This record gives sequence, C-alpha cells and structure tokens, in this order.
Amino acid sequence: MAFTSGSNVLLKNIPYQFKDVSLLDNRAYIGGKWLPAESVATFPVFDPEDNVVIFRVANLTDVEVHKAIDAAQTAFLTYKEFSHRKRRQLLHQWITIVKENRDDLAAICTLEMGKPITESYVTVDYGLSFLEWFEGEIERLYGETIPAARENNRIFTTREPQGVVAAITPWNSPIAMILRKVGAAIAAGCTVVLKPAPETPMCAIAIAKLFERVGYPAGTLNIVTGDAASSPNIGNEMCRNKLVRHLSFTGSTAVGKFLNGECGKSLKKTSMELGGNAPFIVFEDADIQKAVDGLISSKFRSSGQTCVCANRVFVHRSIMSEFAEKLHATQKKIFVYGSVWDPKVNFGPLYSSSGLEKVKKHLEDALANGATVFDKTSIMENQGPNFFPPTILLNCNTETMQFGSEETIGPLAPLVPFDSEEEVLRVANTYESGLASYFYTENISRLRRVAEALNTGMVGVRVGLVSACEQPFGSVKESGIGREGSKFGVEDYTNVKSITVGI
Repeated sequence: MAFTSGSNVLLKNIPYQFKDVSLLDNRAYIGGKWLPAESVATFPVFDPEDNVVIFRVANLTDVEVHKAIDAAQTAFLTYKEFSHRKRRQLLHQWITIVKENRDDLAAICTLEMGKPITESYVTVDYGLSFLEWFEGEIERLYGETIPAARENNRIFTTREPQGVVAAITPWNSPIAMILRKVGAAIAAGCTVVLKPAPETPMCAIAIAKLFERVGYPAGTLNIVTGDAASSPNIGNEMCRNKLVRHLSFTGSTAVGKFLNGECGKSLKKTSMELGGNAPFIVFEDADIQKAVDGLISSKFRSSGQTCVCANRVFVHRSIMSEFAEKLHATQKKIFVYGSVWDPKVNFGPLYSSSGLEKVKKHLEDALANGATVFDKTSIMENQGPNFFPPTILLNCNTETMQFGSEETIGPLAPLVPFDSEEEVLRVANTYESGLASYFYTENISRLRRVAEALNTGMVGVRVGLVSACEQPFGSVKESGIGREGSKFGVEDYTNVKSITVGI
C-alpha cells in the first residue's frame, strides 16, 4: 500500500470531481509532516452507501501518538506567545481557506459517512460558523481587576492557554465536530493532537491540509489516525501523557467514563460530550403540526444519527392518533431517497452495518414487547445495505423497551403515551442522561415550568434544533462535562491566573 496524496488515494469511482485532489491523503500529520505508519499498517474506510472500501489510511500506534504530543508541546512553546490579534488573523485565514474548499469537504463527508451531499454542505457550514464565532472570541478573553481586601495590594486575573489538547471526535458529523473542538482550542492559544473516528479519518486529514496552508507553527495541529483496535492504546497515551493538559472527547458514555477516569489520575482537565437519550414531549395543548415539524428535524436529521436526536417521544394520550397521522403524512411528503450524490435526496444510509444492527435490535425488542409499526410498508423500503427507513412505533413503553434506556442512533421514532405533566417529567428525567430535551406547549406557564424542570444541559421549547455556534452546547449527569461553542467553549481551554501585586 503506497502512502501518498492525490486522486489515487480514492479506491472507487464516484460521481464527483474533486477540485483539489491533494486534500485526499492516507498519511498521518505529525509535527508539520505527512507520515505513514511506522509499521506501514493501514485500515480500511468504507462507503456506507454500498460498503465498498474507499480509502486505506495509516494505522498508528501509541508510540507515534507520543511523538505527536511531543510535537504539539514544542509548537505550544512558540504559539502561546502569539498575540491575540495574530491568533485572530491566522484563524481568519484558515476560515477563508475552508470556505474556498467547501465543495470538496462536503464530498469527503458524503463519501465517509453516507450523508446526502446537501446535508454534508450543512455540516460544513455549521462547522464554519464555529470557526467564525471563535475568531471573534479570541480578543474577548478578558481578565479582571478585583478589589483587594489588604491595603496596598492590587489583584488582577489573566486567561492563559492550557497547553496541549488531545481531542477525540465522532463519526456522526465529522467536519463540524472537528472544527468545533480544534477551532476553540486553537483560538485559546493551545495546540492539538486530534484522533478522528476510524469511520471518518479523511475529513480530519482534509481539514489539516487546509490548516497547513495558513502558516501556523509546525505541530500546532496533529492528526493521528487509527482503527477501532488501535483506538484504546491511542486513548491511553492521550490520558496518561503528562504533556497533555486537556482531553476533549465526544462519543459513548462508557468510553467517556473510562477516559475521564484515566485522566483523573493526573487531574487532567476534560470535556466530555456523551450519550443523550433525549426526551421529546408533546403536550395536549401543543400546535400539533409545529410539533411534528420539530420532531422531523430532531429525530430524522442525519438519519437519526446525532447525539441530540429525540430518542423517546412522549405524546399526550388525547392527541396521540392525530399526532401519529400527521407525523406519518409529513414524513412521507418530506423525505426523498436515492443516491446520496443527488442534491434532491435528503435521507441517506446509516454510517455502518453495526449502526444498522442496533436500530434493528431496538425495533425487534419494541415489537416483542407490544409495540406496533404505524406503517409496515415503510419497513420494506431498501436503498442499500445500511439503509433503514424512517419508522414510527405506537404503543411504546420506556420502562420495558430498550430504547428507554439506550440511544438508538437511528430513524426509529417510538411514540409513548402519557396522561399528565407530572408523569411525563418523572419518566423524562432519567438518572443517567442529561444532554438535550424538547417539548411543545402553548401554555406560557407550563413553558417556563417544564423548561426549568427538565434536567438536561439544553432544552428546546417549540424548536427541534438546539445547537448553534453562539449557544453553550453541553450536558449534565452522565451525558458529559463542560461546554462547547459560545464564549464558554473557548474559555474552557484557558486557565485563570490570579496575580497579586503590592504597591
């Protein structure tokens, strides 16, 4: 297997012509150099639309990750001295270059994750919005002057970059998740070692190619790639290496708990965005069509594969039939299936066969425990090996069915009836998860009351989307630690230093 960049890295023909084929590379990026795995090992990346291998990428070990962390530390000693204005100018150049290569980035996202191309443009633009926000935040990392209790003392604070940041990103929105983590850390003055998901490494590689053109110190951003088998060793190195001062992870709760525990051994700062299991509540006084539209956005966007997807849909018993009918009719009208390269298509395959199997498992479990499919003909639709159609389930129960305690990560919408506000809040507020929640009501008193009662980091009230660059994105309980986006996303990568001066 040759390690290189260019058109020969892509192993199948696709209906898209890359404008800059140099963005395709199968090597890691360490210390400003593009390097193969020292063992020359590679791992395959599959096209979810047909399960064909599209790339083979360098499969690194923890030894190479150690070298990447060393390179990031060396770069940090230089980069941390850059003025805020200079950091802002560099980030602005990176934003410009990313915008110029928007088409190719969207195409890579479609290739690796199976997103319809129109949706891939959305995730690129979403990621860009964070970079633009962080650019503005760079020069707003203010300190404070604090009145001192002791005479002749003066106290002030500064915000300083933490150092080397290790970032581990998921497959489900690769461009946006990479830019959201890396952009914030770079804006704060940190350097980064990024481990992308094994399913979507080429998005990270392409972003690094564009980053390289800006002129940051070599080693400011490093990309270490590895398959599922090598990921634990890579993660262990990131947790245990004393040069890493912050580990940012988005992924499963189980892995997040492990990484957080390992980082705790050296009191390393962490930020964790973990499992969601979001409740979506429709009260009897809701505008039903607006609630349906909100659920379409929340549940079925990206084929149901986002961490903030509605997972448990609670509908007041008195409006259940009407809601289900309108949801089915709207779904049938909105979704267009076909090739993910067709701009008219807006619903694609799941990211892998393992993702498909989990959705099927939740469907079979629900049916075995009394649920029914609203429209059985939808199950027969087939658009490829990893395709699962939007499916509505009736007669569901969160206490007896797996979806009640596990994220489905797919387009399965189980509708659970409820009779009272007290009842639904009790069930919606689980002990473990607390990322996002949604509800629809026209009662202004209930609006404020339920928003405060839902125990999640983010609440959508009469909206199905709760994420934006200016908004703090994060959770409570076992769904995570810290915030991404907003001013807090950049501040999270800084340390507050208190300075006392005698005069």
